[in-house]
Amino acid sequence: MKIRIVTSLFLIWMLSGQAQEIMFKLDGGTSGIAYNSSMGNGTLGFGGGIGVGYTYFFNNHWGLQTGIEARYNSNTFELYDNQQIVTNEIDDQGSAFEYRVNTSKYREDQHFYSFGIPVMLQYRGAISDKTGFYVGFGGKVLFPTKQQVAASAKDLELSSYYPDLNLEIDDLPVHGFGNTNDWENHVEVSLKTSVLLSIEGGLIFKLKEHLKLYTGIYIDYGLTDLQDENPTQNLVDYSPNGLEMVTANGVMAAEGIVESSKYLSVGIQVKLGFRLGKKNALQAEKTEVVTIEEPMETKVLVPKVVEKNHEENIIEPTLTASEVAYMEKPLVFGNIDQIEIPEQLTERLKTIARLANKNKESKLYITGYTCDLGSESINKKIGMKRARSVAAYLETQGISRDRMKVESKGEAEPLFPNITHKNREKNRRVSIEVVSEN
Repeated sequence: MKIRIVTSLFLIWMLSGQAQEIMFKLDGGTSGIAYNSSMGNGTLGFGGGIGVGYTYFFNNHWGLQTGIEARYNSNTFELYDNQQIVTNEIDDQGSAFEYRVNTSKYREDQHFYSFGIPVMLQYRGAISDKTGFYVGFGGKVLFPTKQQVAASAKDLELSSYYPDLNLEIDDLPVHGFGNTNDWENHVEVSLKTSVLLSIEGGLIFKLKEHLKLYTGIYIDYGLTDLQDENPTQNLVDYSPNGLEMVTANGVMAAEGIVESSKYLSVGIQVKLGFRLGKKNALQAEKTEVVTIEEPMETKVLVPKVVEKNHEENIIEPTLTASEVAYMEKPLVFGNIDQIEIPEQLTERLKTIARLANKNKESKLYITGYTCDLGSESINKKIGMKRARSVAAYLETQGISRDRMKVESKGEAEPLFPNITHKNREKNRRVSIEVVSEN
């Protein structure tokens, strides 16, 4: 068990160092032990948990998630009437005998806490500009605390059989044999570490640029039993000091009652994901960075001042063809929900502003575009927001607003067919058309 704990913690440490999103989780549903028993019936109770996790993205859709979770789990188990549990015991005189326990209305209310370390492969996709979906699958290592058991029975019949003497004793209360009514007792039962299969899925809602809400369902199912192997105890302990000293062992510690004890948790979950600010593989892949050299013709013509009739006539310098081409190269936004200026475009926009200021008679026609994902009306709005972001940035660099015309064409006029992920990234863009008024 120590090796599993150390290995799991090492995995958390390793992935958290590469984490690109930190996530807080809250879940609730039915959670406990799925019993298989021919002698009784187990029922799952309420369970709920919290957790914190990290996600490392391989690309635009796939990521690996780990973290740590804590959960409350509960059960009831009712033993069928007229069931006899028999174990071999040694009495206080050193003689071997069969200890026979018969119950009526026997019931256990059980609960325990657990800590889990998940390793989940997650896929994410887009539905629209603000919503998406996710599906995750993988495994968890579950570390349960001791099971707290409140046992009760309407009647307990405790008897012994000594095979060497062919003697049965069923009415000797001072030595722990006889009947007791309305019996109650509490006990703690140890549980084993278990490996779980985990599946989750649901919807993603973008609340802010770096904040997302995840809602959905989850299923955790145990691949290994929580019960210790080969239990040898009876349902209740033999007490040579009298019936009033009889204590519970619990069905999980008793021999022959539970055939399998797999962990099962099913419910709904809510997560808040905070994307970290550092540059990561996801951001790098979502936005294609086009390297464009600064125009070679950077010589600025000095305005020539000619005196005529005591008036100054200033001749504006003109833009070269390569400068215009540089300014009109598409500004790729890449991300489906990106409306703010990508960081890698700021230097290029500064250069565009400097060139535009060379000829202040020129106009800039700024148009925003999207890919074909989402509705036409939403894409029109996204395209307009992208164009306005570019115009607002150029205005901070000294370009007068009345020199700029802003519009959106949404998903119309794609540069590339919207059939691949890469093509869609390139179509999420803003274009600038330089129009000279001279």
